Amino acid sequence: MKTIYLVRHGESDINVSDVYMDDVTPPLTELGKEQARFLAKRAKNLKFDALVASPYERTKETAAMIAEETGRAIEFCDLFIERTLSKTLIGKLRSDPEARSFANAAFDSSEGSGEKVEGTETFVELKERANKAIQFLEDRPEENILVVGHGFFTRMLIARVVFGKDFSPQEFKPLVWGIRTKNTGISILKYDPTDQHCAWWLSVWNDHAHLG
Repeated sequence: MKTIYLVRHGESDINVSDVYMDDVTPPLTELGKEQARFLAKRAKNLKFDALVASPYERTKETAAMIAEETGRAIEFCDLFIERTLSKTLIGKLRSDPEARSFANAAFDSSEGSGEKVEGTETFVELKERANKAIQFLEDRPEENILVVGHGFFTRMLIARVVFGKDFSPQEFKPLVWGIRTKNTGISILKYDPTDQHCAWWLSVWNDHAHLG
């Protein structure tokens, strides 16, 4: 049986900025670095054989602290990046009504209740990537894997695990706001292909006890 630790990155500039930022480059805030240090110390007590991370700056920084504490090498994988957003928004104020309207349309597209917005991943595209990510984890030889990723796409992975590879927008939408994650929260998936009921299941959601 496999154990997959899904870890959200520490707080980053993209989480607190008053302007829309690009997906890739925003670093951890000082609070985010502190959160990541707490997480890294906790990771020393987790049993995992591989450390996989999204290649975005905030996940790279978080994973680097885990690697330093545990001695595990980091493997970067594009399958676990956050949902892609249109570059049209970069630099615009979140309080700007026009920008906010565009951002809401992009979000609707990602959760499956709206049309495609240029430069933004649709629900169908995200679901396809989630299926590939789950297959990637199934195919890995390691029994225990820690993945440093992002909030929205982690919920996409949870929907894939709970509802199966053909999950619908109607099944996914309640998870978007109904289950939320703290920065550096740990969720645990289990995989047992011999289980007669369900090969994948959610064992732990958003454990952030290391933050006190």
